[in-house]
Amino acid sequence: MLSSVTNMFAAGLLFLGFLHSSEVIVPGTAIGAPKTCSPKQFVCKDQVTCISKGWRCDGEKDCPDGSDESPDVCPHSRVSRCPPNEYQCLGTDLCIHMSKLCDGVHDCTDGWDEGPHCRELASNCTVFNCQYNCSPTLAGPMCYCKSAFKIGLDGKTCEDFDECTVYGTCSQSCTNTEGSYTCSCVEGYLLQPDNRSCKAKNEPVDRPPVLLIANSQNIQATSLSGTPVHSLLSTSTKQTTAMDFLYAEETVCWIHVGDTAPGTQLKCAKIPNLKGFTEERTINISLSLHHVEQMAIDWLTGNFYFVDDVDDRIFVCDKDGGTCVTLLDQELYNPKGIALDPTMGKVFFTDYGQIPKVERCDMDGQNRTKLVDSKIVFPHGITLDLVNRLVYWADAYLDYIEVVDYEGKNRHTIIQGLLIEHLYGLTVFENYLYATNSDNANMQPKTSVIRVNRFNSSDYHVVTRVDKGGALHVYHQRRQPPVRSHACEPDQFGKAGGCSDICLLGNNHKSRTCRCRSGFSLGSDHKSCKKPEHELFLVYGKGRPGIIRGMDMNAKVPDEYMIPIENLMNPRALDFHAETEFIYFADATSYLIGRQKIDGTERDTILKEGIHTVEGIAVDWLANNLYWTDDGPKKTISVARLEKASQTRKTLIEGKMTHPRAIVVDPVNGWMYWTDWEEDPSESKRGKIERAWMDGSNRNVFLTSKTILWPNGLSLDIPQGILYWVDAYYDRIEMVYINSTERKTVYEGQELNHAFGLCHYKNFLFWNEYRSGSIYKLDQGDKTVTLLRNERPPIFEIRMYDAQQQEGANICNVNNGGCSSLCLAIPGAGSVPAQRTSCWTQTQSTAKRTPPTSPPSVPAREFACKNNRCIQERWKCDGDNDCLDNSDAGARALP
Repeated sequence: MLSSVTNMFAAGLLFLGFLHSSEVIVPGTAIGAPKTCSPKQFVCKDQVTCISKGWRCDGEKDCPDGSDESPDVCPHSRVSRCPPNEYQCLGTDLCIHMSKLCDGVHDCTDGWDEGPHCRELASNCTVFNCQYNCSPTLAGPMCYCKSAFKIGLDGKTCEDFDECTVYGTCSQSCTNTEGSYTCSCVEGYLLQPDNRSCKAKNEPVDRPPVLLIANSQNIQATSLSGTPVHSLLSTSTKQTTAMDFLYAEETVCWIHVGDTAPGTQLKCAKIPNLKGFTEERTINISLSLHHVEQMAIDWLTGNFYFVDDVDDRIFVCDKDGGTCVTLLDQELYNPKGIALDPTMGKVFFTDYGQIPKVERCDMDGQNRTKLVDSKIVFPHGITLDLVNRLVYWADAYLDYIEVVDYEGKNRHTIIQGLLIEHLYGLTVFENYLYATNSDNANMQPKTSVIRVNRFNSSDYHVVTRVDKGGALHVYHQRRQPPVRSHACEPDQFGKAGGCSDICLLGNNHKSRTCRCRSGFSLGSDHKSCKKPEHELFLVYGKGRPGIIRGMDMNAKVPDEYMIPIENLMNPRALDFHAETEFIYFADATSYLIGRQKIDGTERDTILKEGIHTVEGIAVDWLANNLYWTDDGPKKTISVARLEKASQTRKTLIEGKMTHPRAIVVDPVNGWMYWTDWEEDPSESKRGKIERAWMDGSNRNVFLTSKTILWPNGLSLDIPQGILYWVDAYYDRIEMVYINSTERKTVYEGQELNHAFGLCHYKNFLFWNEYRSGSIYKLDQGDKTVTLLRNERPPIFEIRMYDAQQQEGANICNVNNGGCSSLCLAIPGAGSVPAQRTSCWTQTQSTAKRTPPTSPPSVPAREFACKNNRCIQERWKCDGDNDCLDNSDAGARALP
């Protein structure tokens, strides 16, 4: 029977089992005793270490003293982990051959294998009818077989034992035979004299395997034993931890970490015949590489895969760097290591966030699968045995290297303990694993590069030492085996896989998926990319890390609509200007308002001085102004031009607010609306929605009640005359008709639990949850709620980037309303849209209001102020200074 070593069997081997639990308990250590553990933990006998109760009596010693598996703790545990025909000494890991039971020699440390039972129970064996032989035990007679056989299910007869199911029997292919087995090697390897190991052929013969090691200063090349390769001089790098190679092109690529995000670059160089680094070049990548932890190169397509552990994503770029797309950015909380098997169409990666895990997905990001999520804390380095389809990873907290197959089965511990503290990079070649091992705990300035036999962990050596070692790889053809052809081969026009932008392999090297660069969508032919006639997507901001992203309004659509706005701290507010394709944002921690185009260009800070805690911003797309709320000491609402904002800013409203938050504008009709939080849910405290003309005048409370306390997101449907808001205290979405103040509850389902942002598109509402990081879509027709995305919280504002929501006209969008600086639209007479303006000019840093301009004829039922401003007649003598010069206290109505 032919099988691979991937069909591993646990007999005779200690391996970690699976604990299917979402709770991960990190073993805690402390000085002093006794240790106080949580109710969900077990305290070891050393009174120092705490482990999860789920780890107790699972057959694996997790306490340093093994007390979690001791007989007094696990009196009913009788599961033997010995190979066939061997028996486990009571309370120990020692296994002895069953022929040694009752042979007069004490083989178990406590002498348990000998004793009175040997004489008293010997006769039982004579009548037990074992096929081969029998030994008396305290539990009664037990049969055993000759070597290479095992006891069958009846406990008496012998059957062939498949040695190929035991990890490490053969280093590659294994063929089981009756009573024996044979090992063999795949193409490109030679069977060694031990008839178990396989050695890779050097093609050409003068090109031996070389160990490439990235560190803080350079990329070093050594032989597998650690001697320097003198012909291959190291190349200078800076803080490099991410590195990989393309063997077929004799190229090494690495990330050169700069002091700033723009200074961090992807560099590649040729190493022809291992004679030195030549033709060094920079590949311009459209996405930021500043937080990339690790990288891997698909050697079939040349695509680069990057792991960003700050922005919590895995993204891929084509070989020229011109097109980059996100592969995964959901349920990633601290991704670290990555390894590829493009011949099988698989990506493997580690993540030690909220739920530490080892995962797998297809090369195009589909079919994501958890392989390991128990007894794992800080999984870091990861590497693949491409022949046997095994996944090795290192846990930098539990200090072990373990292995599973590509399906996540047959888990086995390779080595564990102090020898492998704080492992980082990891690779495998032939019988050996190589790793970079930080000695920081021992206050050593260097990082060890270690080598350990993956089938015999006692074969352990320190290969060399480097400064802050990062990634390492064995440079050899067998680490990147070629295929005859693959699905991303260039077509007759030179397009990889026929794709317009980027071709990703699918679930094997014969399948592929085309993806489009940001702002483009895949056509019906699944190859071509086109710019949509109508840009339509969601934009949202989040913290930890601070980033602004775009996404489709439907679930599981991979199109990317904008280059993310990165390197932010707390982007709580955002809006867009469709005409110029700018996203405007406010960073409440960096105290600034900035902008960036959706194609990732023209990043700019437009306001910095005098900015405190901006909670909401709104773009007036007709007058090209920006409005914002500031929850700083003065509680203000301000406005500035989109261009030259710092020279044109003006505070419109100040004070009489508790916590101004969201703001929306209606430049077509000349109004702005904003929310004001109240912290205390007492009887006398109420939140409110206020409104004013867009020049700050005619301020009034538009809506307040006992059931408004934390009004958060606002969304204004101008054509329908509806204002939506969400209350984060009462967990409900409501709406009000602007012209009638008729109020309705839209939704108050269980998904609402401290909502933050809110936006709309046609009959759909979208909101995000501050605490959980969830983004939801609500169909107002049938009240269906769809979860679109889960992010790491917190999550902030959300907007629908929809150019059709920024239409209409007013006096300001023609010659700036005749104003030299700020043109602020205000309502016209009666039902007439905003056809009047307040102009503001800037003189020596002090804004000055110019009297409002009016259309040629003033409609009836208006009031003429002395400053030529017009207000509605019903506002006369109402106690408010609507004219701004108090002339509405006594004036005549217009005819």
